[in-house]
Amino acid sequence: MLLTGAMPRSRVTAMRKVGVVPSSREVSPSPRRWGVFPAHGVSFTQFLTSQYRTAAAHLGFSNSDVETLITELSVALGSWGDHPIGSCPEVPSFVSADGFPAEMSISWKARRPELRILFESLGDQATPAGCQRAGRDFTERLADREGVDLRRYRLVEDLFVSDRPRLNRPTIWHSLAWCPGESTRYKAYFNPQSESSDPAAVLERTTEAMERLGLGRSWSSVRMWMPEMIDRGNEIEFAALDLMNSERARVKIYFRITGRALEDLDAVASLASGHDSHRAARAWRSLYHGQDKSEGEEPMVCLAFRSGSPQPEEANLYLRLPGNAGSDEDAAQRIAVLMRQEGLDPQPHLEMISALAPQHPATMTGLQDLLAYRTTAPGAPADLGTYFRFSVYDQPVEV
Repeated sequence: MLLTGAMPRSRVTAMRKVGVVPSSREVSPSPRRWGVFPAHGVSFTQFLTSQYRTAAAHLGFSNSDVETLITELSVALGSWGDHPIGSCPEVPSFVSADGFPAEMSISWKARRPELRILFESLGDQATPAGCQRAGRDFTERLADREGVDLRRYRLVEDLFVSDRPRLNRPTIWHSLAWCPGESTRYKAYFNPQSESSDPAAVLERTTEAMERLGLGRSWSSVRMWMPEMIDRGNEIEFAALDLMNSERARVKIYFRITGRALEDLDAVASLASGHDSHRAARAWRSLYHGQDKSEGEEPMVCLAFRSGSPQPEEANLYLRLPGNAGSDEDAAQRIAVLMRQEGLDPQPHLEMISALAPQHPATMTGLQDLLAYRTTAPGAPADLGTYFRFSVYDQPVEV
């Protein structure tokens, strides 16, 4: 998924990734550079569908399913997907540190892989306003898709758009997700900092959205803790909606955890009824080899709300890999250990990294950006998610 100081955080993070600004503690004696994908001149659709096809094949999806997915993704990207990828982004996207407007992820729910892609639509005009307009237009084009419901989206869209959207900040993003035997599901992402990054203003906007969505009671169980969370430096970063008419449809609020320590993440995640602090701590220790704090870009926590529940039902921890693992090979092995602990076969993931990486995974970093960890029912396996970023520009975003 997925993200301010004398120098903007996005720029510092990007510069760390390319080896310009060191993190506070190096975890490898020879820091790795981004693995850069040779995509110059290739269209966005060609590049993304190629990565999508590679991932789907290693997940064991049938050829007919893969072709259906490729067609749906191509349609979703629309006309901007036909534009060639240049040597630098015409309008940098906040999706990735180098400004590339898409990331791919795989969710392992109940041991079944779900393939997903998150993207920011690029407008005909290479400006933040053009991207915001393109995102809104794409949402409306989804209205006729089977299973898509925009009623909740239309209740809150006006809260998150801006007359003057800022450069290299989120506009309106979308994701599509699919697993065998199910229809494609869409989600829309909003930026609560669209008009102001002031914590009080962001909290007010988020609270208004949750009231409109009929989730005021559930949100109040989190709202009461927001002064303490803000004092800790935690920020409301994103809001997201499942675009479907179902009692299981979620509203998700994402928090950036600036303290980077497990206790900071767990304090937010524990507001969800389904969060298991003991298992989350075990996953943290496994992934970070016992570190008290993570390095690099800040981790995040997402709280998921559903109608009828008095508090958020689920918490997803988004744990960073770059800056903590020495290379993508190291990151893949750390993820494999955690997958085995949760009863998952890591071989498809390991093979996928070798197939996706533009060079040997031991010589690069940045492809595996995040690992998501979420507990559900007691005794049930955790949901894991792996997030992939495709660095194509080999330079930090200048903002």
